[in-house]
Amino acid sequence: MKRIFGLVFACGAASSLAANATLSSPAPHDKTKAAPAKPASKVAVRQQPALHRPTLKELAPGDEYFGPLKLSIIGINNTIRDIGRRYDVNHDNFKASFSAAEMTERAIRDWEKKYPHDDQLPRAVYVLQRLYTKVLFAPSRDRAHATAQWLFVDFGRSPQARQMKKTLALEHLAPLPPVALTTTPPPYGSVFGKGYPSEFTAPAPLPQHALPSPVPSTALPTPSPSPTPSPSPTPLTSPTPSATPLR
Repeated sequence: MKRIFGLVFACGAASSLAANATLSSPAPHDKTKAAPAKPASKVAVRQQPALHRPTLKELAPGDEYFGPLKLSIIGINNTIRDIGRRYDVNHDNFKASFSAAEMTERAIRDWEKKYPHDDQLPRAVYVLQRLYTKVLFAPSRDRAHATAQWLFVDFGRSPQARQMKKTLALEHLAPLPPVALTTTPPPYGSVFGKGYPSEFTAPAPLPQHALPSPVPSTALPTPSPSPTPSPSPTPLTSPTPSATPLR
């Protein structure tokens, strides 16, 4: 009888241990379960196509010249920098600065026409737009807006285009000076002084109120010619010989 109770007790203990082992064992891995979704931002970044890296043939050589001024890549960058420095020193040459910037723009467009995938083009367009914005001249401001659109359309994925959008969003442009109705040319400056007139220009006519009034002429008596006496002829006398005593 004791053996029967011991056997029943042993079977009960074994069943309880098996249940505990089943509850404590980890669930089998389900291979068909979907993996957790990744953040949308990382997926979007990976789906973007890589930027085009230009080959050696697509880069403009340093010894090739563009535009009517025949500027190289280094010459274009140096010209833009020099125009800006000269304008910083003297704001009166705004027209000359604008004309020089337009000629440089023609060189950059010629560069883009021949090498459209050159990775140095966005930087050149960006600094050109900054130069147009600096010059306090209405046509230059218009060209600055057109140059920004040029950068967005042709090089919209470049770092310079992203920087341009941030700059335009936060930039406060300086007001343009009022346009003078009449401009008086400065006096001719020569080595003899500022007021010395130029020999190549006709003198300006004097106003009517500055002209001297004519002096009225008075009738003066005309002097009558006085008779000049004619010289009287003098008689010619021969010399009288003196008498010498005879010896």
